[in-house]
Amino acid sequence: MTTTPARLRAMRLAAQGIAAPGHGPTAVVERMLAVQGQDLAQVNWAVGVRAPGSTRDDVRAAFDRAEIVRSWPMRGTLHAMRPDDLRLLLSLTAERTIRSIARRAAELGIDDAVLRAARDTTADALSGGRSLVRDDLFDAYRAAGLDPAGGRGYHVLLRLALEGIVAWGPTARVGQGLVLLGDWAPAATDLPDRDEALRRVLVGHLRGRGPATEADTAAWTKLPLGDVRRARAVAGDAVEDLGDGLLALADRPDPGGVPTAHLLPGFDEYLLGYADRTAQLDPVHADRVVPGGNGIFLPMAVVRGRVVGTWSRSERSRDVRVTVTPFEPLDAAALRALEAAAGRYGAFLATPVSLAVAGPS
Repeated sequence: MTTTPARLRAMRLAAQGIAAPGHGPTAVVERMLAVQGQDLAQVNWAVGVRAPGSTRDDVRAAFDRAEIVRSWPMRGTLHAMRPDDLRLLLSLTAERTIRSIARRAAELGIDDAVLRAARDTTADALSGGRSLVRDDLFDAYRAAGLDPAGGRGYHVLLRLALEGIVAWGPTARVGQGLVLLGDWAPAATDLPDRDEALRRVLVGHLRGRGPATEADTAAWTKLPLGDVRRARAVAGDAVEDLGDGLLALADRPDPGGVPTAHLLPGFDEYLLGYADRTAQLDPVHADRVVPGGNGIFLPMAVVRGRVVGTWSRSERSRDVRVTVTPFEPLDAAALRALEAAAGRYGAFLATPVSLAVAGPS
């Protein structure tokens, strides 16, 4: 059976849970397994757009309660996830990532002695449930004779995060504070064996993004394709083959009932959850979402499952102005749907949001 592009988009919107009521921030993150999150404001909205009725403060509160953390579970990229799901992902991905950054560590002079000192200093600074913003932790490193300049501090934090020692946790004066993961969010369950871990990751990817291909899951996790295929075998009848290489959970939401338009954040999983993004984004417009191919994904305006433009926000005295820059002229129905999407964004911010539409870029 062939899944048409329109049907595929509808199914993916349903799986993504975009604008689908019934889930709070923590449940959204659990269902998605992990949500791309290198930009804190963007990941807050990525969670919020999937939890209508929730506010920005609700998402922050989930971080403050240690229900959600941010770390580098895969691809060397920050994601938001439940602490035990972070541990699950790291059990499969951390060793490969550490090998991939070993050359850079050597270039920076980060050897075993430096790492031992960093672990000890970090434990002393953050023990007892304390949290510090990055710059304050780097001050502790300097006091211990560890120079964080030149990217060394970032690399040390990445390595400690991959080891499951630190994570980004509670709201701080700027961004989030770093915490000791084991103190801040002790493990609630034991890690499963490798086959079960692989199964959970595949199921999690499909639950929040299906239909998707094995190549999509491999690209998202950076696991070898053989591991994804092993996960598919272990998952058995829980995963259904839709044809054309597309996999989906046998127990999946019905498409339909999703609002027509959405204002999605930059780096959103609706695009980044897949290796092949052509169903959602016409390749001719790809450089408008990722200008210059620089890895920065701009916020996206989506209508009927297609990315139709980008958007930006500006603060005004009494509200927030959202300006959509479409790739091509939008019809009246699309404009009305985007107005509704702007209203949902305003409810999340607890601030009135007005919508403007620029001329097509």
